[in-house]
Amino acid sequence: MAERPVIHIMGESSSLVYATIERLLRTNAHLVIEPLIIDAIKTTFSAELEFGHASVFSSTDVAPSSGHRVLLFGHASFEEAEGWSKQPELNGIELIHIHAAEQKRASLGWPDAEVIIHDMIPMRTQPFSLPASFTAWLPALGSGKDPSLSMSQDHWWIAELDVADALVRLLMCDTPFPPFCSMSGRRAWSIQQTYEEFSLLYKRTMAGQSGVFGVEELTAAPAPHIELQPLVITDQPPMSIEENSSIRPDLSSVHDALHHADGDGWRPLVPIRTSLMHCLASMLDPSQFNV
Repeated sequence: MAERPVIHIMGESSSLVYATIERLLRTNAHLVIEPLIIDAIKTTFSAELEFGHASVFSSTDVAPSSGHRVLLFGHASFEEAEGWSKQPELNGIELIHIHAAEQKRASLGWPDAEVIIHDMIPMRTQPFSLPASFTAWLPALGSGKDPSLSMSQDHWWIAELDVADALVRLLMCDTPFPPFCSMSGRRAWSIQQTYEEFSLLYKRTMAGQSGVFGVEELTAAPAPHIELQPLVITDQPPMSIEENSSIRPDLSSVHDALHHADGDGWRPLVPIRTSLMHCLASMLDPSQFNV
């Protein structure tokens, strides 16, 4: 790739898109963004654009060409993207499709890489990206009731900032993305453990707004101890590799790619409690974080 990489960002205008752009603005990349959001990006990140080394262009002004990378977020297509009236020439262009595990793969026919994200906790409020359990818990807590917790499978929660950081680390290196990789946390959170954290943060937030603190809000509650799982899925008894892979993502591909990029591998740094706090703040006051 060129010394200053050219990265096209298209698809759903999601919280992860904003987080990825914010992280890219700390590099020297040229960003090509759809007209629908470019004004909002320039306003939101005006300081980064003024003092940083990255540049932002509209997709109507910069066409994809050899050496460029194209990030397609969510379940979208070129036909839906503003500024992309026709499929570009494929020679030398790397297309990376990034989507949540529950979303279907876009019908592109020529993606070079696919990144599947499991159980990401977003920082900005969007109905389609918020975990369904969070949207059910908030009104229940607001009315002073404990919601009924479904006995769903464990969640491998990962902070949006960790996902965006990994994407940018891969984008800023010279090697192509791995053809397929998953991103998730490395600890299995039960629905009960997740709710206890969410409820604790909600009660502390409400106490802070009212100025009335009880013992529960003032007690330093430790985070739950959850065992860190290996990056590679193995045939650990009593399950086979296939059975294990149906329960948790295999993180070996993204770890190897990141280790090759900068030697650091896949090591999420943002605590889940911090991620939940950002998400809850957005849910309580969407105007501060809306996209």
